[in-house]
Amino acid sequence: MSPILAIDPGQAGGIAWLDRDGETHCESMANGMSGQADRLRSLAAELPGLVAVMEKTGTYVPGNAGPATATFARHVGNLEAILYVLGIPTEQVAPSVWQRALGPFPQDKGQRKRAIRELVARRFPHLSVTLKTADALGILIWATDKRLSRLVDWLPSDQQKQTNKTRRYNYANSK
Repeated sequence: MSPILAIDPGQAGGIAWLDRDGETHCESMANGMSGQADRLRSLAAELPGLVAVMEKTGTYVPGNAGPATATFARHVGNLEAILYVLGIPTEQVAPSVWQRALGPFPQDKGQRKRAIRELVARRFPHLSVTLKTADALGILIWATDKRLSRLVDWLPSDQQKQTNKTRRYNYANSK
């Protein structure tokens, strides 16, 4: 199994990854650009073939202050540059895409964050899921489901149908 790294950028964000043995891990985002670069470098060394999925953020959102938006955009750009320099292929996913794949969530941001944390805590009872790591774990769920979908596409059609039924059953029962 090739390793996947999921990144929820931001000071209040986190990272989650699936290692070669299929074990899931998560932690809060390291402090500062140097800390983040060091942590990503160590993960790249530990997990050859690592690919990353990062939440597509860092653009202007009406209502946010201009200087704060610029600071956050630089932070996201720094993470993109670190991943590039380390040679880690990276895909971006919009929050609405990965959240929609997990299920319906409340519109209110605080309620939505708590609902995501509760869902991923049930899915990963062995992890200490916090508001900082919940979104990264949600992105990781989306990325692994997407990878499974790509693999299923190569199966004969009768096996595809059975695999899709099993995947839907397993996901529904993890909630």
